[in-house]
Amino acid sequence: MKPVRVILAVGILTAIGGAKAADQGAELAARIVAQLGQVPERARHFQEHREIAALDRPLVTTGTLTFRKPNFLEKTTITPRLEDMTIQGDRVSIRRGDGPVHVIMLDQSPELSVLATTLRAPLSGDSQALRHYYTLSASGDLGHWTLLLSPVDQEAARYVRNVTLAGRNNVVDSVRVVLRNGDRQMLVIDP
Repeated sequence: MKPVRVILAVGILTAIGGAKAADQGAELAARIVAQLGQVPERARHFQEHREIAALDRPLVTTGTLTFRKPNFLEKTTITPRLEDMTIQGDRVSIRRGDGPVHVIMLDQSPELSVLATTLRAPLSGDSQALRHYYTLSASGDLGHWTLLLSPVDQEAARYVRNVTLAGRNNVVDSVRVVLRNGDRQMLVIDP
């Protein structure tokens, strides 16, 4: 076989192998999201580290996360100061300390809409909602997995570079978000 044909054959086989791996990653991602959606309610403690360019050290917060199917998510921050953020349906309510509750409709805030889908859709098992904003790929297996969300939607790409969820079985252990501006958030969820 001539060298050019060998190179072409190797290139074709590599492309086929890459396509199969991508298909397997997308299939595993769909299975992971479906598995996560089997749990109707969750409540767990978290610790969040935010690396923000404007700050000289990470901002660390702790609190609890509560999720109830189909679309209720509450993040209660306890330290360093009390804050409650609730996403239910198409509205977000935020209350800091004893202050008033501020309500924002998701259709009025594209950034919050992307965030709500990014956090709620995996927990509710909604791959279709995730695929609206992201390409999904995964590695590992259903017992120990990593799910990568890469923006395909222009709106999501305005805010997010990528999102990585890591977990075991039907449990999310961590969520890492890299924002378009380079800021990073790592949410570690207690077992």
